[in-house]
Amino acid sequence: MKPMASKPIAVLLALCASAMACADSGVTADPSQTLAAVAEDVWQRQLEVDLRARAREGLPLERLPIPTLERAQADADFSRAVLDRLDAIDPDALDADDRITWEVLRRGAEMTIEGLDHYWVITNVLTPYSSPIGALRQLFGMVPVADDAGREVYLTLLAQVPEAVAFVESHARGQMERGITVPEPNMDAVVGIVRASIAPFSAGPFAVAEARLGAQGGDPDAGDGTAAFSAEAERIVADEVNPALERLAAFLDGEYRDAAAPEVGLSRQPGGEAAYRYLVRAHTTMDITPEEIHEVGLRNVAEIEEQMLAVQARIGFEGSIDDFRRHIPTNPDYFPTTVEEVRVRFDSPSRRFFERWDEFFLTRPDAPFGARRLDPALEGSQTFGYYNPPTPNDPVGYYNFNGSDLDQRSWLTYAGISLHELFPGHHFHITRQYANDALPAVRRNGLHTAYTEGWGMYSTFLGIDSGFLADDPLGEYGAYMMEIFVATRLVVDTGMNLLGWTLEEGRQYMRDHIFDSETQIASESLRYSTDMPGQALGYQMGKRAILGLRRKAEAELGDDFDLRRFHEAVLGPGSLPITVLESYIDRFIEAERRAAGS
Repeated sequence: MKPMASKPIAVLLALCASAMACADSGVTADPSQTLAAVAEDVWQRQLEVDLRARAREGLPLERLPIPTLERAQADADFSRAVLDRLDAIDPDALDADDRITWEVLRRGAEMTIEGLDHYWVITNVLTPYSSPIGALRQLFGMVPVADDAGREVYLTLLAQVPEAVAFVESHARGQMERGITVPEPNMDAVVGIVRASIAPFSAGPFAVAEARLGAQGGDPDAGDGTAAFSAEAERIVADEVNPALERLAAFLDGEYRDAAAPEVGLSRQPGGEAAYRYLVRAHTTMDITPEEIHEVGLRNVAEIEEQMLAVQARIGFEGSIDDFRRHIPTNPDYFPTTVEEVRVRFDSPSRRFFERWDEFFLTRPDAPFGARRLDPALEGSQTFGYYNPPTPNDPVGYYNFNGSDLDQRSWLTYAGISLHELFPGHHFHITRQYANDALPAVRRNGLHTAYTEGWGMYSTFLGIDSGFLADDPLGEYGAYMMEIFVATRLVVDTGMNLLGWTLEEGRQYMRDHIFDSETQIASESLRYSTDMPGQALGYQMGKRAILGLRRKAEAELGDDFDLRRFHEAVLGPGSLPITVLESYIDRFIEAERRAAGS
């Protein structure tokens, strides 16, 4: 063991964590080390509330995160200190990768500080995608329970659920006092997600499968330990959790519902317009206005419809897009008949594209992937599904698909969704980012909506652009169906949240341009207008940004452009704000030009 540093030296080292302090003491700080200290502090702050990251890092899950105003204020204060520390670092003295970290930390801190001004509008804890109640099943599924220590952690977290439920009610009351409510059209889902969580321990969102309790490496006395665990969990759920949920459901279905706004749209809420403009920049990570996005969306929808007509001609269908839209429900061959068929149709396109990985990428993905059905209890409130990256508890990355109402879910889009969610989309990007130890932890674990979903949409585009779907014109048409689906979001999200569109106007625009059922249109339109305003903009805006950067690199590098190297430049640094990615790709283009010249 090395001897400990003497007290004066230890004090000097501590002072040198700050560039300003080192300047005052006459010691020159290494800007890279100073930046690394800031990045680590930001990461440790995030770890306090990011339970998924804690699980990946093998850290104990000790406390349910509750997004209180006090926490938001403390985060803003912390971010102001971060900006002061970043201001003390000359970004021109940093290498290329550290420059990215400096830019990422700065934008994150600025957005956190600005977000405090909109806390009561943007902190949504009631609607299906945003509710911590709906996330409980997924959260508790991450807790390892194969030994006594893990089961004790599980019970500790379970005992905190009533406090989290009480916060949901108190926060909703605070919003009500300020005239901010979930609009009435989404109230059935809001109440439903709470009532769906009220059940005995063994049948509800906290249930633990026997396979988890009996995992290899568990307590040799697991029989006694698991019995005691189950008994205590049953008691906590019956005596504490379910009564808290019952009180919340009664409040939401009574006093709160009576006060609910009649029409959707964030700009109709007090402070909503300013909050929406903030959310647009936060989710797109671009300096852009909702009005600009709306116009982009209108043009994009028209462009995609031209491309769809060209594919219809290849299919041999004579008629308009609307004719084909009406034709699909009449053809039973376009619809899966079993959940297993759905799983295979989501799984196989990514596996076939994976066989060609070296045509597009310099690195080969290692983590296994697959598709499985979403928890049926959540299928009524989520239009499609979501991707879950591997965890220590489950080493496979899964796309969790909605397996309900199969007669309303055409499989035409499944190939495009597969490429988006698994390979080369989310699974490839996220697993390689999580495994990249060269990145600071704060970047290795950071996922920005526009980059992450933009890469997913770009991955679907690769299926078209590469000719992968050329032999499957229905699959290619389905990819365009997916493309126009996210393009209409640019129009509908901004229309309902800023431009005064009613919910019915938003739904009618979707009916006129997309192929989804009334059920899907109903839930998606509520997602945009009452649940996660602005979030859905990131998909197409991010994809357009990545594709725009590729076109720029192709134009400037000409014959020296290498698609694999461009993809590595996009994926190598991990998820970035689009503004940061743009400046980085500019530097990449210049470096490629110099390399070609030499």
